Amino acid sequence: MKYHLARGEERLGIFSDLEVSAGLRSGKFLPTDLCWTEGMAEWLPLKEHLQELNLPPETAAPQPPPIPTIRVEVRVREEMATRGQRLVARIIDWIAIMVPLLIMFSVVIDENLVKEVQAHPNDQKMLVEQLQKRVEQLQTAQDPTILTTSWIILLLMMVNFVMLGLRGQTLGKFLIGIQIVRAADGSRAGFLKAVVLREVVFFVIGSIQYIGPVLSLGNVLMIFREDRRCLHDLVAETVVTARRR
Repeated sequence: MKYHLARGEERLGIFSDLEVSAGLRSGKFLPTDLCWTEGMAEWLPLKEHLQELNLPPETAAPQPPPIPTIRVEVRVREEMATRGQRLVARIIDWIAIMVPLLIMFSVVIDENLVKEVQAHPNDQKMLVEQLQKRVEQLQTAQDPTILTTSWIILLLMMVNFVMLGLRGQTLGKFLIGIQIVRAADGSRAGFLKAVVLREVVFFVIGSIQYIGPVLSLGNVLMIFREDRRCLHDLVAETVVTARRR
């Protein structure tokens, strides 16, 4: 008797009963491999069909039915990050950037600059010129504040971008214990999705006059969806979950 054997959706070939028995003993075939022979209504695992079927042959050799397709539904098994966790993580990231910025501004903005701005509130060109003069004054006085705070901000941005690409986490997400993963299978999001699509693209969109603030607000409000995915999550096909242990 000849058996059609398959493993998953891959056909292994047609073998005699002796070859099947020898293959099971040697490990070539597995008890979970599917088998079909003439007279069987469907494919069955070898462990459920180890005896020969003695049925009368048909006039024409029937073809085995299609191998059953094994459908695997991929789900993100990790627990979803709460809205509160995502908010706190974002606040931590903002504070990390805002503190050195505030220190920088506290040094750059002095009384004379404030008076000039108040005297010409709508003159943006004058404001830029005054800021440049003030920065030059600080550089002449060898004040290290601007250089130091600039390096701190740059370092924080680089660390966040690297962590997002490698771990799906910013410093805030790392401290809170959440991470960005692919929505389809929970795997690492990668630099393109976690950095470019989620951060850079939406930073540029948010900078567009009039349209940007509206889209940014809508993006934030989408956190109240049932799946807690904002617009940048949908665009990047990501989801924020609890960090894997």
